Amino acid sequence: MFDMKDKIRKSLSVKVKALRESASLTQEELAAKCNVSWRTISNLERGLVVPDLVMLVQICEIFNTKIDDMLSLNVADGRSKSRLEREQFIVEKIRFLNDRALDFVLDELILLFKYFN
Repeated sequence: MFDMKDKIRKSLSVKVKALRESASLTQEELAAKCNVSWRTISNLERGLVVPDLVMLVQICEIFNTKIDDMLSLNVADGRSKSRLEREQFIVEKIRFLNDRALDFVLDELILLFKYFN
Protein backbone atom coordinates (compact mmCIF):
# COMPACT_ATOMS: atom_id res chain seq x y z
CA MET A 1 0.00 0.00 0.00
CA PHE A 2 1.25 3.48 -0.87
CA ASP A 3 1.60 6.14 1.77
CA MET A 4 0.60 9.72 0.93
CA LYS A 5 4.09 10.85 -0.08
CA ASP A 6 4.44 7.88 -2.45
CA LYS A 7 1.06 8.66 -4.01
CA ILE A 8 2.00 12.30 -4.54
CA ARG A 9 5.38 11.38 -6.03
CA LYS A 10 3.84 8.83 -8.39
CA SER A 11 1.01 11.10 -9.47
CA LEU A 12 3.21 14.14 -10.08
CA SER A 13 5.87 12.15 -11.92
CA VAL A 14 3.33 10.86 -14.42
CA LYS A 15 1.64 14.22 -14.90
CA VAL A 16 4.82 16.26 -15.34
CA LYS A 17 6.25 13.80 -17.86
CA ALA A 18 3.00 13.73 -19.87
CA LEU A 19 2.72 17.53 -19.86
CA ARG A 20 6.34 17.93 -20.91
CA GLU A 21 6.07 15.40 -23.71
CA SER A 22 2.77 16.86 -24.92
CA ALA A 23 4.47 20.25 -25.16
CA SER A 24 7.40 18.65 -27.03
CA LEU A 25 9.87 19.92 -24.44
CA THR A 26 13.03 18.12 -23.41
CA GLN A 27 13.89 17.70 -19.75
CA GLU A 28 16.62 20.27 -20.27
CA GLU A 29 14.18 22.82 -21.70
CA LEU A 30 11.72 22.35 -18.84
CA ALA A 31 14.56 22.56 -16.35
CA ALA A 32 15.68 25.88 -17.83
CA LYS A 33 12.15 27.28 -17.56
CA CYS A 34 12.00 26.18 -13.90
CA ASN A 35 15.56 27.35 -13.10
CA VAL A 36 16.63 23.87 -11.99
CA SER A 37 18.97 21.24 -13.40
CA TRP A 38 17.78 18.61 -15.87
CA ARG A 39 18.56 16.05 -13.18
CA THR A 40 15.88 17.59 -11.00
CA ILE A 41 13.32 17.14 -13.77
CA SER A 42 14.56 13.61 -14.40
CA ASN A 43 14.25 12.76 -10.70
CA LEU A 44 10.79 14.33 -10.60
CA GLU A 45 9.61 12.31 -13.61
CA ARG A 46 11.02 9.11 -12.12
CA GLY A 47 9.15 9.75 -8.88
CA LEU A 48 12.28 10.17 -6.79
CA VAL A 49 11.48 13.69 -5.58
CA VAL A 50 8.48 15.91 -4.94
CA PRO A 51 8.80 19.49 -6.21
CA ASP A 52 8.58 22.33 -3.75
CA LEU A 53 5.57 24.62 -3.97
CA VAL A 54 7.36 27.28 -6.02
CA MET A 55 8.45 24.76 -8.63
CA LEU A 56 4.98 23.22 -8.74
CA VAL A 57 3.45 26.64 -9.41
CA GLN A 58 6.06 27.27 -12.14
CA ILE A 59 5.19 23.97 -13.80
CA CYS A 60 1.49 24.80 -13.67
CA GLU A 61 2.13 28.21 -15.26
CA ILE A 62 4.37 26.75 -17.97
CA PHE A 63 1.74 24.21 -18.98
CA ASN A 64 -1.29 26.37 -18.25
CA THR A 65 -2.77 23.83 -15.88
CA LYS A 66 -4.44 24.15 -12.51
CA ILE A 67 -2.57 23.27 -9.36
CA ASP A 68 -5.68 21.33 -8.26
CA ASP A 69 -5.29 19.06 -11.29
CA MET A 70 -1.62 18.52 -10.54
CA LEU A 71 -2.30 17.63 -6.91
CA SER A 72 -5.24 15.34 -7.63
CA LEU A 73 -4.30 11.82 -6.61
CA ASN A 74 -6.94 10.05 -8.65
CA VAL A 75 -4.29 8.51 -10.94
CA ALA A 76 -2.16 7.10 -8.14
CA ASP A 77 -3.96 3.83 -7.50
CA GLY A 78 -2.57 0.35 -8.13
CA ARG A 79 -2.02 0.80 -11.87
CA SER A 80 1.51 0.52 -13.20
CA LYS A 81 3.50 3.66 -13.81
CA SER A 82 3.69 2.80 -17.50
CA ARG A 83 -0.09 2.64 -17.75
CA LEU A 84 -0.49 5.89 -15.82
CA GLU A 85 1.96 7.62 -18.15
CA ARG A 86 0.06 6.43 -21.22
CA GLU A 87 -3.29 7.50 -19.75
CA GLN A 88 -1.99 10.92 -18.76
CA PHE A 89 -0.35 11.39 -22.17
CA ILE A 90 -3.72 10.75 -23.86
CA VAL A 91 -5.53 13.14 -21.50
CA GLU A 92 -3.00 15.91 -22.14
CA LYS A 93 -3.19 15.46 -25.92
CA ILE A 94 -7.00 15.62 -25.83
CA ARG A 95 -6.93 18.87 -23.84
CA PHE A 96 -5.37 20.69 -26.80
CA LEU A 97 -7.66 19.41 -29.56
CA ASN A 98 -9.97 21.80 -31.38
CA ASP A 99 -13.70 21.06 -31.23
CA ARG A 100 -13.80 19.22 -34.55
CA ALA A 101 -10.93 16.91 -33.63
CA LEU A 102 -12.41 16.34 -30.18
CA ASP A 103 -15.73 15.30 -31.72
CA PHE A 104 -13.89 12.87 -34.00
CA VAL A 105 -11.97 11.35 -31.07
CA LEU A 106 -15.19 11.02 -29.07
CA ASP A 107 -16.92 9.21 -31.95
CA GLU A 108 -13.96 6.85 -32.28
CA LEU A 109 -13.91 6.18 -28.53
CA ILE A 110 -17.60 5.33 -28.56
CA LEU A 111 -16.96 2.78 -31.30
CA LEU A 112 -13.96 1.43 -29.41
CA PHE A 113 -15.98 0.98 -26.21
CA LYS A 114 -18.77 -0.80 -28.11
CA TYR A 115 -16.24 -3.18 -29.60
CA PHE A 116 -14.32 -3.96 -26.39
CA ASN A 117 -17.18 -3.88 -23.87
